Amino acid sequence: MVTNPSLRRLLGRGRPVWIMGAHDVLSAKIVARAGFDAIGIQSLQMAFVNGVPDIGVIGPEDLVRVCRRIRQAVDLPIVVDFEQGFGEPYVAVYWMKELQAAGVSAIHIDDYGLPYKCPFIPPHVMGLEDMDMTAAKIRACVGEKKDPDFMVIGRPGTFVAAVYDSEEEKRADWLRRAQAYLAAGADALFPICWTVEQARWFRAQVPGPLMTIRTLGTKINADRVQYSDAIMNVSVQQLYELGYEMYIEPTTMIGVAANAMWQAAQTAMQSGNSSVLAAQHGNLYDLLEAWMDVATVRDYRAKYVKHSTPDS
Repeated sequence: MVTNPSLRRLLGRGRPVWIMGAHDVLSAKIVARAGFDAIGIQSLQMAFVNGVPDIGVIGPEDLVRVCRRIRQAVDLPIVVDFEQGFGEPYVAVYWMKELQAAGVSAIHIDDYGLPYKCPFIPPHVMGLEDMDMTAAKIRACVGEKKDPDFMVIGRPGTFVAAVYDSEEEKRADWLRRAQAYLAAGADALFPICWTVEQARWFRAQVPGPLMTIRTLGTKINADRVQYSDAIMNVSVQQLYELGYEMYIEPTTMIGVAANAMWQAAQTAMQSGNSSVLAAQHGNLYDLLEAWMDVATVRDYRAKYVKHSTPDS
């Protein structure tokens, strides 16, 4: 049996489980050192760091490779955006097992329809997958997982899609899907709630653990989905008090990092000398010690490297 750090065992502690998005070993180490509870590998930041739109370009092989490297470096639970399971139930089970072997602790599987599209990619015309097919993939993953602590999280996406016009129709479908995924054995549900009122309503309708998500910077214009100001201003503790024990963030760190790198590149080019960035860069040897496992290199060399004495 494969045993990875458990996300499930973080539940029920009387405080929120804060899952911060990472995209490589360095960002995962930063997440761990900052004190977050778990690492989130979302399709949005994986596409971001690879310079492609989040429309399915990043495949499951990429996720497996990144998660394996992170698991070798960091002991926190890893939670992976499993998209729609990458295919039918057999395919979903195959990639779930690959991710579990790579050190992943939980996956969340959504029901967005094809052509697959991130909700933040305009125009906002996303459909929904057949509910029974999503439930079948959840049921298959739950039935075939090797570690009982491994979590399969269902992600009913009605409020992300553009299928229903009225609020009443949307809520009815949202609840149908949530109930179907719980009946299929999902260990938790993961709704995207654009408003505090939606978050309260969903919590009142369904039992069991809930995860939710917020993405910074969605305030732009009417053709794209946006979080309300009220839900963006709610603290992680307040989300927990609303009934959302798990909270995940996708692009917080990579968005901040991208802007910082862009500003640094512009500053260096405009000044003609990168030395103006010395303070922001910091001491190279401090960086090596902090993030590149140099202490272990030193330890191994001291313990295992033997230097022969030449014959006199």
